[in-house]
Amino acid sequence: MKTENNNIIFTVLNKKLIFSLGIIVFISLIAVILFFTVIRAEYIVLGLPFVFFLFVLPIFMIGMRNKIIYRFTINELQYRGENPYRIQWKDITSFNIDSQYITLNLKDNTSKTLPVLNFNTNELHQALSIYIK
Repeated sequence: MKTENNNIIFTVLNKKLIFSLGIIVFISLIAVILFFTVIRAEYIVLGLPFVFFLFVLPIFMIGMRNKIIYRFTINELQYRGENPYRIQWKDITSFNIDSQYITLNLKDNTSKTLPVLNFNTNELHQALSIYIK
């Protein structure tokens, strides 16, 4: 659980993004080495985009490594996993958290089930208790 701009967020490591950016950085590194050792100096200009990737992409790897799954804003709950879902706090009457699912009971006598994933259920309960009375 983290706080960002007065919102409570729950994040997980975005493995797909890290893996794809790692491959791009590796390819860029090989290209830069080739451009500065094997290829003639006139073609170094062609290697500048790869230098850009070499120095800019690690910043993205550090800055975007966590994927936000749950965001609790002042007005709504946002789930950003598979099958994204947004609901206003005023539409939720109660909630229940077990080891695998969060069950939200809605005012229209329906319920919505969201996964707990590997989050701490106590932290989820604490965060939901702030918004759902």
